[in-house]
Amino acid sequence: MTREISVELQNVSKYYGTEKVVDEVSFSVEKGEIFVLIGPSGCGKTTTLKMINQLIPHTSGNILVNGVDVTKLDAVELRRSIGYVIQYIGLLPHLTIQENIAFVLKLTKKSKKEQNERALELVETVGLQANYLKRYPRELSGGQQQRVGVARALAANPDILLMDEPFGAVDPLTREQLQNELLRLQESIRKTIVFVTHDMQEAFKVGSRIGILRQGKLVCLGTPMEIVRSEDEFVKNFIGQGALFEVLDTIPVLRAIEKDIPIVSEKGKVDLSDEKLKGWENIFVTNDHGQCLGYISLDSLNQDGTFSAGQIEPLPAGCSPEVSVKQAVEEMLWKGKTWLPVISEDEGFKGIVLFSSCADLLAEDRR
Repeated sequence: MTREISVELQNVSKYYGTEKVVDEVSFSVEKGEIFVLIGPSGCGKTTTLKMINQLIPHTSGNILVNGVDVTKLDAVELRRSIGYVIQYIGLLPHLTIQENIAFVLKLTKKSKKEQNERALELVETVGLQANYLKRYPRELSGGQQQRVGVARALAANPDILLMDEPFGAVDPLTREQLQNELLRLQESIRKTIVFVTHDMQEAFKVGSRIGILRQGKLVCLGTPMEIVRSEDEFVKNFIGQGALFEVLDTIPVLRAIEKDIPIVSEKGKVDLSDEKLKGWENIFVTNDHGQCLGYISLDSLNQDGTFSAGQIEPLPAGCSPEVSVKQAVEEMLWKGKTWLPVISEDEGFKGIVLFSSCADLLAEDRR
């Protein structure tokens, strides 16, 4: 299947005088993925990010956004069409949260009604209550302000989001919460995100692919699992020993979930000739609200595929979508289970995680 490319850099360099700060960098970012740039301080990662929306013009090479050379586009319109989130947020202190979120919409001449509706939608999308709209930035914590920064970047509904150390200025606990919130949000908005960080653990957690820069050069590019398998000495030293375990502890279990499982409605019956049943011992029973009522052994079904409520076995204690693969594997080991259900806060059934699906993640790198 052909992958749609949202951002592409082709042999891009940046000079300041005779100093080459970005050196022939090439990579592409697929539509809907989170691509992370990381490297030591001064490696050129922020400069590379800013060249995408031409906050910093590149010296040579080509930068394409949705297939179009950025130098052929109006710079102001380009920046308005790409969301941008920075470490220190940059909220306007004299404007309310509502006005901050709607700022870009005001510039694009959207009606006051549209501005207010979009601000309300987005403040709730990023996990804040509607009453925050009337507050000023000084009345919010750092983590809350950062959420507003994300909401503001999403106001014009851009396809692409640039994030420059977005969670670097908050405490570790808030940082983890914001990382989880970003991954939760990405499940629904599916934006193309280019994310700069100096934190390898953060890169492993949020990135579907990672590019490591050193002195302006892209020295390694791949999925987190490909990165930890790199034989490059600089990369191995940069990510540190035990990186594989860090990867497992930062990958949400949703990335290893087995979604294509046999499911039947509590009011239905099982088609025993269905090819999807092959290799499965159990079938999972759900109600009209997407909640899993339990499972039935295929061997215990009636010959016509019907079943009674008394045949449904209760689910074992599950895990939430936010736990890591490492935590899920530990949970299975402690409980002597080969699988666990994944249940959201609203009791929605996301699927199950198996030892085999975790092994697939390691062996085949399904991220």
